[in-house]
Amino acid sequence: MLKVVILCGGRGHRLKPLTRSIPKPLVTLNGRPVLEHIIKFYIGRGFRDFVLCTGYRADAIRKFVSESAFSANIEFSDAGLRAGILKRLHAARHLIDGRAVVTYGDTFIDIDIHKMLKEHSKTEAGATITLADIRSPFGLVTLDKTRKVRSFEEKPVFQYYIGHMILEKRVLDELSSNLISGQDGEGLINLFKKLIRTKKLYAYKHGGLKITFNTLYERQRAEEQFTKFFTEQEG
Repeated sequence: MLKVVILCGGRGHRLKPLTRSIPKPLVTLNGRPVLEHIIKFYIGRGFRDFVLCTGYRADAIRKFVSESAFSANIEFSDAGLRAGILKRLHAARHLIDGRAVVTYGDTFIDIDIHKMLKEHSKTEAGATITLADIRSPFGLVTLDKTRKVRSFEEKPVFQYYIGHMILEKRVLDELSSNLISGQDGEGLINLFKKLIRTKKLYAYKHGGLKITFNTLYERQRAEEQFTKFFTEQEG
């Protein structure tokens, strides 16, 4: 069965004091830890196997899972406090069969995962990353060497990575030590660049809800979005 790998190792420095005693995935939205929302979302779509890549306050993550009545098989992988994202994924590769869904433990996305998996299967991708649109609030200008304006584009739309992907296990098996040792997200970024060079990185556009937060203000905004989303779902 395809496993869902959830990255739960970050410290969440900018969310202090909330994260002084708990890891970021246990910060609450709508009264429950965001990690609980993520796990239940995937259970509701037929997934029953999860791997939680822990780090900071791994004990709290394990305690939370042991006290929750999830109808799922949940395994743990811990690459240590200082491990970057790619090192955490590499350390968990023995728990993955073939491919995995990878998501961040502080990000909730109402992704149509079965459609995404279908699109991924049509390609020879090593990974398919999830993108969303973001509109610049500014008019963007390009210049030549003499400062003559070459172009002006009013509030253009770009695509950005929203912390979710389908990843083939073979990609993790083939990682070099230099990539694995990259700090924070550096290793993952360099992996994406490698897959781009070999034409093995694909994208899937998501137009629905995407909630993440790094500061107390962003968490407040996320709470408002999340409450509105679930109110509409229940209605």
